[in-house]
Amino acid sequence: MKFIFDKEWLQKHADRDDNLEIAAGSFSLDQLPVTEGDPSDRTAVLAFGRLINLCRRKRGWTIENLASSARIDVSEAIRIEHDASYVPGPRTVYQLSTALGLPRERMLQLSGNMIVHDRGLGEQAVKFAARSESVEKLSREEHRALEEFVKYLNEPR
Repeated sequence: MKFIFDKEWLQKHADRDDNLEIAAGSFSLDQLPVTEGDPSDRTAVLAFGRLINLCRRKRGWTIENLASSARIDVSEAIRIEHDASYVPGPRTVYQLSTALGLPRERMLQLSGNMIVHDRGLGEQAVKFAARSESVEKLSREEHRALEEFVKYLNEPR
């Protein structure tokens, strides 16, 4: 099937729909994200970032490898792993879940894109976030990267 839209038709509809948001896909109303509420929702988002980080590291991937595999921006991958308040969009979550072989619906819930109806998921997310913070010493690569970056930061500009 082929649709043909001329510029005039598109402009007319764009003007009429000026304040509408365009999106693909849908959620049922009971799955829309919560803007305020249970602090465990924020912990779930933290657990999402830690989960992405650990799955990436388990595969021996750099953040660049992850971003490439998931077809997302490197800067967004960094935010996901390191910014506990960042909620990635559904497309990004879908791409990450595909790249890492993780269940999409649960990932959407953990990422803050859907309400978590499963109380057990919220509790497990809290446990995971609390136990997944590393207490190990820096690896040689991490130590070298840290030293190089600190050296760069200390260079006069």
